[in-house]
Amino acid sequence: MNRFLKGLAVSGAGVLLLVALLLSTGLASSALEDKNSRRVKVDELFNRNCARCHGADGRGDTPSGQLFKAPDFTNAEWWKKNSSPTSNQALRTVIARGKGAMPAFGKKLTKSEIKLLSDRVRKFRN
Repeated sequence: MNRFLKGLAVSGAGVLLLVALLLSTGLASSALEDKNSRRVKVDELFNRNCARCHGADGRGDTPSGQLFKAPDFTNAEWWKKNSSPTSNQALRTVIARGKGAMPAFGKKLTKSEIKLLSDRVRKFRN
């Protein structure tokens, strides 16, 4: 009987390990899906609200971008010259309140969407 209980405990531990492994794989997969869906959401937000002027590539080389002198977010010199106005908070403020010819998005987008967009703009810097 004692041997039977030990065998049951060992097989139970194996089953628990297997279940834990499957759950962790599912959670990792779920986290990856969340990251991908977030990327898709921010790309969609940028394309819907910003790309008309700034271009999908962030260069500002669109008819509207040229008309309104949209900055080239891929230009390292622009980032150096605008280091203060491009801090995280400053970018969020520009997105929310607008600047020059750029419209304000504070009433159209949520704070989390504005944060996603500022993070997206900063990625052009790399």
